[in-house]
Amino acid sequence: MTTAHAKAINAFIQRFLSAQTRLAHFIEQVAVSVDFKDQAGEQQTMQQNLKNICLKTGAPMESHAASILTPFAFSKLQEQLVQAAHYASFQLEDGFLVRHHTKLEGGRNVYWVPREGIISCSCHHFEFSGILCRHALRVLSTGNCFQIPERYMPLRWRRINTSTKLLQNSLSDHTERVQLLQGMVSNLVTESAKSKDRLDIAVEHVSVLLSRIRDHPLPSSRYARNDCFT
Repeated sequence: MTTAHAKAINAFIQRFLSAQTRLAHFIEQVAVSVDFKDQAGEQQTMQQNLKNICLKTGAPMESHAASILTPFAFSKLQEQLVQAAHYASFQLEDGFLVRHHTKLEGGRNVYWVPREGIISCSCHHFEFSGILCRHALRVLSTGNCFQIPERYMPLRWRRINTSTKLLQNSLSDHTERVQLLQGMVSNLVTESAKSKDRLDIAVEHVSVLLSRIRDHPLPSSRYARNDCFT
């Protein structure tokens, strides 16, 4: 250990340790400090991930989505954001008409209720993919919306962070639990595919995990049926 390293550790410990410190209090303070450093580490990792992402539009919605969505989901949304810049929106009595700037006819009908954060498009892209379409994004941009509405970033497309882990314990709806698991699997695939060593580790651990899950007893058949169709 270098002298500088030793001094840094001593300075860190002396923030919550003195000759009068009780052992129980010392342990509590260490736990708090370690938890704080873990959170700081997660934040630093997220910031590094953001640096590796290439923002193409510079729009606030794009940077907001990049901080929340998995790399795969963000790339799909980014495609729609880039295309949205080529579309024009015309406000109607009951919504918006959105069409490509080179077209004089046709288009898609978009309905937006800003107060409730609800937006839908006649192309039904979100219903099929879970990613907002270029038509809806164009209307949000025109309406000075700087963030993707919460309901249009499904759990299955989100990065797994501390808040999501805490949320896991409160998820009671079957669909929400499945979406959370899908998001974790999406992250697993993205990170594992970056190298052969990562892939080998993933295959090894997933095989063990599957075996443990299969060996884990299921709830009673009556409960399981009700839970699956919640």
